[in-house]
Amino acid sequence: MSFLHLLFKHRFIKASALGLGLVAGGVGITPLAKAVSAPQTVVRYFVYAHGLHVMTINGAYRLTGDQYSVAAQSKTGGLFQLFMKTNINLRAQGHFYDSGMPEPESYDSAGWSRGKNRHLSIVYKQDTPDVQAMEPVESDREQILPDERKGAVDNVAILMALLHKVREGQGCGEGEVKVFDGVRLSTLQVQTEGIQPLPNGASKDWGEDGLRCNFVAQQVKGFKLSSADRKARKPQQGRVWFENIPQFGMIATRIEVDSPKMGHIMVELEGKPQQQP
Repeated sequence: MSFLHLLFKHRFIKASALGLGLVAGGVGITPLAKAVSAPQTVVRYFVYAHGLHVMTINGAYRLTGDQYSVAAQSKTGGLFQLFMKTNINLRAQGHFYDSGMPEPESYDSAGWSRGKNRHLSIVYKQDTPDVQAMEPVESDREQILPDERKGAVDNVAILMALLHKVREGQGCGEGEVKVFDGVRLSTLQVQTEGIQPLPNGASKDWGEDGLRCNFVAQQVKGFKLSSADRKARKPQQGRVWFENIPQFGMIATRIEVDSPKMGHIMVELEGKPQQQP
């Protein structure tokens, strides 16, 4: 996944595209089980930073009115892979409350990132995310107590909920939600901006206009104990456009993030989605 480690130090940018509509065939992703009674939608996204292709995300999801499941793989792409290697596999699943808010069940990511093999496993108990595994342990951060994590969801869950609301004709939804990625606690605010033309340079294969959702993400806990980095504490603004693609419905086709550390980041749908049983 893990809707943006490039937004939340690469974690959120991957999870955004993973959660908002993610290709299982031929990229090392195990196809999703049919526990969720919906066809499997498969999509590929390219991630760009400063105009350079830095990451490719391939994934698959199943989404119904009351549940979701996601599997995805993110890898460094373009010339960027000559300097840095990332290869992460992610799986997440959960349900929706009647209000449309997500009720995640599990989140698991594993693979090579930032020079090490990493594994994170989260399960949800009594509305609270519980870290079952973290390798290596990031012990140099502020502790986040269970009461502070209560009600928080993972990145994939909140972004699948956003896609769910869009498909149900409820706009982007409004309000604030807590997001926990295993080591950081953040807030995410989403607001409906309305139907708008896509930015210049965006692919016009799907149409001219899209539903735009604005969001603001801000880390509030889980900062490194040895760091006084003020940029990590700044709000990060972003935008996502959904377009109605025939036979697939609403799909996130473009995501933009203004990162205080990384600058302008863009995630763009690469090629037409596919559908599998």
